[in-house]
Amino acid sequence: MHDPLDEAPADSADGVSGGHGASSRAVLCGDQIGGASRRLRRPAGIQRHRPDPAKRGDGGAGVLRHRQCRNWPPARSAPAERTRRARRPARAEAMIMRAAIARSAGRKLPWTTLIGIAAALFATPALAGDRPAAAAAINTLFDRWKSPVGPGCAVSVTQGQRVAFTGAYGSAIVEGPVANTATTSFHIASVSKQFTAFAIHLLRAEGRLSLGDDVRNYVPELHDFGMPITINDLLHHRSGLRDQWSLLALSGRRLEDTITQEDVTRILYGQRDLNFPPGSRFAYSNSNYTLLALVVERVSGQPFGQFVKQRVFQPLGMVDSWVQDDFRVIRAGHAQPYAPAGAGYKRRSLPYSTYGATGVQTSVADMARWAMNFDAPKVGTRAIFDAMIATQPDASGKAQPYASGLEIGRYRGAMTVEHSGTDPGYVADFLMLPERHLAISLLCNSEGLNPVELARKIADLYLGDAPEAAADVTHQAVSLDDKQLAPFMGTYKEEPGVLFAVSLRNGKLVLQDRDELTASGPRDFFLKNAPVTFSFPDADTLVIHEPDHDRIARRIAATDVPDVTAAQMLDYAGDYYSPELKLLYTIAIRNGAMWLSGAFGEAMIRQQPRFLREPDAFVTQSIAEALQFRRDERGKITGFALSNGRVLNLKFFKINRLLPS
Repeated sequence: MHDPLDEAPADSADGVSGGHGASSRAVLCGDQIGGASRRLRRPAGIQRHRPDPAKRGDGGAGVLRHRQCRNWPPARSAPAERTRRARRPARAEAMIMRAAIARSAGRKLPWTTLIGIAAALFATPALAGDRPAAAAAINTLFDRWKSPVGPGCAVSVTQGQRVAFTGAYGSAIVEGPVANTATTSFHIASVSKQFTAFAIHLLRAEGRLSLGDDVRNYVPELHDFGMPITINDLLHHRSGLRDQWSLLALSGRRLEDTITQEDVTRILYGQRDLNFPPGSRFAYSNSNYTLLALVVERVSGQPFGQFVKQRVFQPLGMVDSWVQDDFRVIRAGHAQPYAPAGAGYKRRSLPYSTYGATGVQTSVADMARWAMNFDAPKVGTRAIFDAMIATQPDASGKAQPYASGLEIGRYRGAMTVEHSGTDPGYVADFLMLPERHLAISLLCNSEGLNPVELARKIADLYLGDAPEAAADVTHQAVSLDDKQLAPFMGTYKEEPGVLFAVSLRNGKLVLQDRDELTASGPRDFFLKNAPVTFSFPDADTLVIHEPDHDRIARRIAATDVPDVTAAQMLDYAGDYYSPELKLLYTIAIRNGAMWLSGAFGEAMIRQQPRFLREPDAFVTQSIAEALQFRRDERGKITGFALSNGRVLNLKFFKINRLLPS
């Protein structure tokens, strides 16, 4: 099979890609990348807890393999290189360079400059991104990650069936140092989900399963919840299953502990309640994709990693890719995980042997092959990829942005197909703009970067005169008067224990007494400083639409709950047992405060501000987040329900007497 990566890309890093040293051409055994991070402020009260392992996953496997160093791109002869550059007017080259650098810095170009570029290039069909200017601008984005004494990233850009750019920066192994290259393999965390979804769609296309099948047909170990969970529910995060990483954290597993597939399936099989009825709403849960990998194994009769290798990686020539199902196996050319620490870096640990929701290890060279297969399928069919990017509405009819292992959106007037990932020491983003036949793969072996933001900055360099991002703003402010806003005032409760107060002040709705909601329609609102929107589908419901999660809160009657007294605290003290986790948590009184302790650690139990209180409801600054206590008909406390956004109503029952300490 012809492999475009066996040819020189039109503009690879060509001596400006970073690496441990500049040369006349990039060497795939020694290039590098990195970027800047951005954190969005979460509004007060919208504190969906994403525990350290909240959106986590991955592991390692394979056999020791040595790869010979290859030069990239192949050296061009001097006459050919002079001829290629001679076709490009010098004035246009300079203008394009200024344009690329300006766009990467977020500046708009004056119309006179744009006209000058057009005139200089005459009718050339090439995009700005096809020029060395794009390579130079990409390298400028990653200047801070070019040092051999720190980790970094690798990036590839494809346009249709052509590799437009590859580059790599920083070290795969800082202690070596060993440079990152375009063939360095990285842990890609949740970017793995699209490969799991693809495996499911392959089996569906072969008639070996149906998306409407009950998952228990293939995984009977899963509890019977009295309502079927379909494969389609798993693909689109509509199962109601609690997130595996939140449950593992509540069970005392730390982010950098050894975690196997058996550890995760034990958590899955132990679930006895759902967060919501299957199919009724969307909520991102890694548990869904771990189960999908099990379905692939049961249907195919092969280990998941072997199936993906034989059906996807090998046919596409993805020689740097594998599914990590045993972290102890050594792989040559693999980037190690790091995190910023003061002025330097520290090692992270990722001893995961779990897959489905995560687990794929790959390089940007291989992701370029995957992107080109998405653009023009050789493995799989166009019908399969169309199915993979098809979104479905929830039970209320609301469109959801999540398809099959991919999130669907828009950027600068074009459809985006994307997934990002993060785990200890790694971040990643895979961004496609299929209408533009453009794809960016960004893989990094350090925390502290925002790969989504960086991928868009790279995309900007290749989008030419496409509409600016502002054209994609979907939230246009509209004016509503006090009479139209007043019905939304009140207190809303997300079961259990998380309250949202909506008030009216100076002609605006205000959430939690601090965050101003701007109307975009009669019942729709948004925040100007965060990617969160709000809707009031009826008089008694508030829906908080977070990027990967809808939170539903129902109106309750406001109550005046006083501060809990020392005598009342004694009612809450005791040992509590979770049948689902098979663990004990304890509430004790220390220095006039209640403390919750258990396998996860310990945290002080606090009351919310007075306007957000209800009886027997408390919060913690921990993975345990919100506690709603229950009483019997005599008023005696019998237990509590724990909720943290990805786990709702996890039941704990109070033991009648304290266990010996």
